[in-house]
Amino acid sequence: MTKTKFLLFIIFYIIALFYLAINVPIGPHEATVYYTDTKILYYLTHMAEGWFGNGLDFRFPFVLLGVINIPIFFIMSRLYFSNKEESYFATTIFALLPGIITSAILVNIAVLVITFVLAFIIFYEKKKIIWQAISMISLLLVHDASVIFFIALAIFSAFKRDTMLFSMSIMLSAISLLYFNGLDIGGSPSGKFLELFGLYIALFSPLVFIYFFYALYKIWLRERKDILWYISFTAFTLSIFLSLRQRVNMTDFAPYVIVAVILMIVTYQQTLNVRLPQFQMWYKRGFFMVLFSLIISSMIILFHKQFFYLLEDKSKHFAYSFYEPYWQVLELHEIEQNCYTVGSQKGQYQLKYYGIEECNDSTVPKIHR
Repeated sequence: MTKTKFLLFIIFYIIALFYLAINVPIGPHEATVYYTDTKILYYLTHMAEGWFGNGLDFRFPFVLLGVINIPIFFIMSRLYFSNKEESYFATTIFALLPGIITSAILVNIAVLVITFVLAFIIFYEKKKIIWQAISMISLLLVHDASVIFFIALAIFSAFKRDTMLFSMSIMLSAISLLYFNGLDIGGSPSGKFLELFGLYIALFSPLVFIYFFYALYKIWLRERKDILWYISFTAFTLSIFLSLRQRVNMTDFAPYVIVAVILMIVTYQQTLNVRLPQFQMWYKRGFFMVLFSLIISSMIILFHKQFFYLLEDKSKHFAYSFYEPYWQVLELHEIEQNCYTVGSQKGQYQLKYYGIEECNDSTVPKIHR
């Protein structure tokens, strides 16, 4: 990919992010965070309150971080590729991942975690020890499940015999578990393995996830394993083990898995380069299909609202929980009613954000959703 094409893509990409952030109504998780969270997400959602008069009032910091992550990923990709054209291509793949798009337009901690993980990898490869420590401590403070990251670093440093990194990782793992709640492991055993894979497929898009899984496996068997592989593979494996007994929170694991998508590009390039030109055709066609599926997934997110017109039952739409309360608000404003009661607390928070309070009159019927 040339620099000109890449810059045009980035311009279109940023416009698309802001378009989605402005036009998608507040979601149930976002509204709950907005009114009840007491940690960093609360401050981020209120940072731009009243600035724009639309969805950017609570999403602006997340969109900004999503945009910042693109050049940071590009800088990291330069550690893996010898020319900028390959880095442009890898960064484009990263930006198009459904998980990256949604993390940039919806309220969640993942986009900030990705920033610190990418920064740490860059500082590690450039041997900037002080900045490594700052990145690790920052991650500890912003992410309750950062113990996943520190366990991965501990395993990596043990194999590489990096005493300083190992000691730091073990210490921060202990602090995360003791003082920051660590990883949520509890509840009665119930297999959620298939549900987890469904979430990963949504995070990457179907064909990209299959190839990503293959890349991790191939590197495990044959290739040199670097710090990025250890972070991704440890998080991915741990999530699978936990899914055998409980529902897994994807925001705990996704940031550590998705940043290693560059390994997929590296594996593809290595596979292609060891073959003669006449035997590269099928590999190129296969990768084109993977890339095409990724573009389709991205377009579905961008033009998701139009799919409501194609569905007789709008509740089947994946974004229905975002739009249904907003449509109710519009109807209530038309009849000049300023209160409404639903059976879901999250739904009530969504209505509250648009100025519709819960009705106190017991005679007003409750709508259970």
